[in-house]
Formats: sequence, structure tokens, C-alpha cells
Amino acid sequence: IMAHLIKLHTAGQNQEILFNLDTIVSAERSHSATGEFTSIQTRWGHQNVKETLEEILEKSKKSTLDNPSGDK
Repeated sequence: IMAHLIKLHTAGQNQEILFNLDTIVSAERSHSATGEFTSIQTRWGHQNVKETLEEILEKSKKSTLDNPSGDK
């Protein structure tokens, strides 16, 4: 079984990261003095990213549609 990976960008430094969707516990849109971000809670911690919930959902659907069986 392959992990479901998508590219996201960190909220603080705009670094591109590969994110494993299989580790997400929850995600919510937040804002601070520096701007808006999505806070993703995982099994091991959290990550703040620039993408909206809608963008993450769309990327997750594309990831599954591009490779529904998990084979590459």
C-alpha cells in the first residue's frame, strides 16, 4: 500500500513539502497577525500550510483519481 502524498506549502516560510494524507487527524482554517493558514493535526504533531481546506481536498481527489489503485 502506498501513501497518499500531495504537495503543500508551509505557512511560515512557503517551503514546498510532500504531505502524507494518511496521517491527518483533522484540519481547520485559522488566521493570525501574519495571515490565514490551514492547521493540520497529524498523529504525531501539526503543520500549518498556506493551502485552503478546499485546495487540500481538491489535491487529495486528484491524487486518488490519478492513481486509484496506489500502483506506480
